[in-house]
Amino acid sequence: MSPLSRSLIIAIIVFTFCSNIAGQNQISREWKQIDADGKFSFYLPLNMRETGVIGIENYHKEYTNGKLHVSFDYEPMEVIGYPVRPGTLGKNLKEIVFEVDGKKAYMFQYETTDARKRPLYVADLYIGDIPNREIKLRMYFETWNPANLKIAETIFRSIRFKSGPNQEN
Repeated sequence: MSPLSRSLIIAIIVFTFCSNIAGQNQISREWKQIDADGKFSFYLPLNMRETGVIGIENYHKEYTNGKLHVSFDYEPMEVIGYPVRPGTLGKNLKEIVFEVDGKKAYMFQYETTDARKRPLYVADLYIGDIPNREIKLRMYFETWNPANLKIAETIFRSIRFKSGPNQEN
């Protein structure tokens, strides 16, 4: 291997390593970690605040900054019927299946309108076995700017479930 090739490989490794560190530091400086009563944690932009809305039937919280709205239901009692989702969710439905903290997750992105008939862009996440209606966590994200849907995916991918004697891993 020539010295030039070796230098190029080292430069690529250093760049990759530094990029990963910079990405992690960016989230830790510009985002805050939310602990959901010891059940799980996730990150939100620093300017998001809790709305004070709480759940009655399950553990529910909501956060907003006026431009983004995030809510979650831990072990929700009501879950959308998987076969009927194309007819019940909004326009331009896109389904993305991936893993969150080692668990299967379904994200539905779609367009709808708010109470003032303005376009609203939604990312709706279900972690668990949605076809069999066994959901561990549902997290809902809405915004008026479709570019903000990338923020939703970052929030969703930051979810980490706690493990312990009373928690499933």
